Amino acid sequence: MKITVLGAGVTGITSAWFLRQAGHEVTVVDRQPGAGLETSFANGGQISVSHAEPWANPGAPLKVLKWLAREDAPLLFRLRPDLNQWLWGLSFLRECTPSRTRHNIKQMVNLGLYSRATLQKLRADTGMDYQQKTEGILHFYTSEQEYADAQGPAAVMREYGCELDMKTPDECVAIEPALAASRTQIVGGSMTPSDESGDAHAFTRQLAALCADAGVIFCTTPASSAHAKKATR
Repeated sequence: MKITVLGAGVTGITSAWFLRQAGHEVTVVDRQPGAGLETSFANGGQISVSHAEPWANPGAPLKVLKWLAREDAPLLFRLRPDLNQWLWGLSFLRECTPSRTRHNIKQMVNLGLYSRATLQKLRADTGMDYQQKTEGILHFYTSEQEYADAQGPAAVMREYGCELDMKTPDECVAIEPALAASRTQIVGGSMTPSDESGDAHAFTRQLAALCADAGVIFCTTPASSAHAKKATR
């Protein structure tokens, strides 16, 4: 099968790699002169299975109401006389029940565990080095309420296979001594020892090179043309 992938970022390049490995003829199209030159250029590159609590959860409706008047809200939502928006809103609310939230956490954990295992196998098979760190990821809280709210979802994630341990402030500092100066502001944390991080740009560029070696075709904008377009904007 002939397949065109739109975008040479981390997702597009990874898709191209696995499609090519499956025997397809793959072409990657991007408006930049190379791979990983937009969002993937400076992305943090976290592999966080522990980020499995969906936006749609029992506490979300009240938070959204509080955020309606804030321009800096984490979830920016503006009510409009738009039928599709209201239908989407009703669908969102249906997913905010405890049972649906639990179901969605399970699906996200399963997907995250599979994704992380696939990345680890890819790294082992290709020998890629993108400054990956495999010591785990620590998240800390400065709000007692947010820390308390995190306990329930963390328990569900552990139930479905995500290694997620809740930590005291002292344990957080022991894991990351740089937090010592902020010890009085920390109320707790969570540690996922099997989560990872790395340089998303380096990963994308290296895998793009491997894709090209494997026969993936790249249709990108020549560097001179890209510079000319920017100059005329």
